[in-house]
Amino acid sequence: MVRRVKKISKKYEYVRDAAEIVVMFIAAWIFYQVLGIITGTNMPIVAVVSASMEPTLYRGDLLFVTSANYTVGDIVLYERNDVNYIIVHRIIKETEKGFVIKGDNNPSPDPGYVQTSQIKGKVRYAIPLLGYPRLALMIFGI
Repeated sequence: MVRRVKKISKKYEYVRDAAEIVVMFIAAWIFYQVLGIITGTNMPIVAVVSASMEPTLYRGDLLFVTSANYTVGDIVLYERNDVNYIIVHRIIKETEKGFVIKGDNNPSPDPGYVQTSQIKGKVRYAIPLLGYPRLALMIFGI
C-alpha cells in the first residue's frame, strides 16, 4: 500500500511540474502581449541577430522597442518585402519617397525606400548579451 501511494505521488509530481511549465509559458506570452499594447508595437522585445549594427548594437543584445515618430538617426525595426525577417538598422535620411536606412556596419544603405508603415518600432534600450536565449530559441524555430 505504501508503494502505491508513492507511485501516485510521483505521478502527481510530474503532472504538477508539467502544469507549472505550461502556466509559466502562458504567463510569459501574456506579459509579452501586454507589453506590446503598452509600447504600441507588436514587437516590444527583440534580439539582435547579426553584426550589421556594430559597434552600436552587437549580436545577442536584447532590444526594447516602442512605437514613435521616426526621425533621422533613430534605430528602427522594419520589414522589407523581399525578405522574411525583421531588420534593425538606422534611419540615415528622410525623403519624399520614404526613409533611407543603413546598418552602422554596412558599407551602403539598404535597397529602396522604407515607408512608415513598414517600420515596427524604434529601439529605446539595449541590454548586452540578454538576447542570446532568444537566439537559442530561434534555432529550434520557436
